[in-house]
Amino acid sequence: MSHPAHILVVDDEEIIREFVAEVLEEYDVDHAVNGQDAIDKIPGLQPDLIITDIKMPVLGGNEVIKFSKRFDAKIPVIVITGYTSLDIANECVRMGADGFLSKPFTIAQLRNEVVRCLNG
Repeated sequence: MSHPAHILVVDDEEIIREFVAEVLEEYDVDHAVNGQDAIDKIPGLQPDLIITDIKMPVLGGNEVIKFSKRFDAKIPVIVITGYTSLDIANECVRMGADGFLSKPFTIAQLRNEVVRCLNG
């Protein structure tokens, strides 16, 4: 039997972290409260997928994307943000993001993006 995928959820809003963890309850979900917290945790956790907000205090999601791709380019990264623009989406993809969801997103959108990224 295979183990559930290990997902790191990075968001400064606790309600978002809890919502994502609840929606993805079949996975092994860890949390980080900002980009620096995520960067500190990634080497030890070695997640199969990272879901990150972009605008956060201390360090933003763009730094999480850059660090994770340097750490292991195969780790897919999904960006979730309330600050949606084509420029932000394009910048995230250029940095290596594999998926992009605008807040508010639906449970189905989140699940579909996670399955798509995990199945490569």
